[in-house]
Amino acid sequence: MLPVARLGDKHICPSCGPNMIVEGGKATVDGRPVARVGDKTACGAVIVKGSSMGTDDGRPIAYLGSTTSHGGTIVEGSPTATTMP
Repeated sequence: MLPVARLGDKHICPSCGPNMIVEGGKATVDGRPVARVGDKTACGAVIVKGSSMGTDDGRPIAYLGSTTSHGGTIVEGSPTATTMP
């Protein structure tokens, strides 16, 4: 189980450097929308890897370690909620 990624969590992009997740779903964790496959980061990268078990609005939930279209990785997540990779 890995921490759920949320709106505002950090993403490290090899092209653009550190930036935040700027889109999220309807479900919330710790008062913030969960990040999902298809949501964007501040540099325009799109989350491409999500949970095999957890979804929000039919889209896999992102987690600590999920990757993005620029080859980046989500490096921050919820301290209270986890999901299966």
